[in-house]
This record gives sequence, structure tokens and C-alpha cells, in this order.
Amino acid sequence: MAKRKRMSRPRRYYKAIRRRAKKTTIPIAPLMGLVAGIAEPVQYAVKGEFGNAIQIGVINYTGYDMATKKFYFDRLQNGLLPLVAGMLVHKFVGGKPLGLNQMLAQAGVPYVRI
Repeated sequence: MAKRKRMSRPRRYYKAIRRRAKKTTIPIAPLMGLVAGIAEPVQYAVKGEFGNAIQIGVINYTGYDMATKKFYFDRLQNGLLPLVAGMLVHKFVGGKPLGLNQMLAQAGVPYVRI
């Protein structure tokens, strides 16, 4: 009796899986909002007036002046509101609705994201 040829499973060819290292990117929109609130305190810090720099920084991002115990909404426009606006721009322009960050990555632009 002849030997029977054993049926083998069909070969499966898998695509090579490429795993890329996560690259460091800098989101520009939130960074610009952050810089808007830090510009004035940095000027005081450069002069050596660190107490005033911290006080102005706190007022820009919280609106509350610890020395006079008053709330200033107009000071929020210097720090917190640009930061929130930058985060919203980063979320909606760079994210799902427009996908600008993905287009920048496909174009090969290094380090920069909206």
C-alpha cells in the first residue's frame, strides 16, 4: 500500500509589523497660550524681583491677588484665557475634526504640532 501524503496547513504570510519609537513633539497652540501668561512674570524674575514675579504669575492664572485679597477678571485675560484657548485650538484643529497634526506628521515635519 502506498503511503499517504500528509496534508499540511497552508502557509500564512504576515506583514512585517513596524513599531516606531514615539517621537517628542511640541504643541504650538497651548505653548503660545502659556507664554502669554508667563511673559510679564519672567520680566520681573530677570530683574531679580522673584516675589513680584510669583505674585503676578498667580494673578495671571487664578485672577486672585493675595496681597489685596481681590479678584481681577481682566488679569485672567493675560494668562488663563489664552492657555485655555490654545488647548481648545490644539484639541479641535489638531485633533479629529480637521486632523492637521496627522497631516503634519505624514508630511515629515519634525517636532511641530498644532
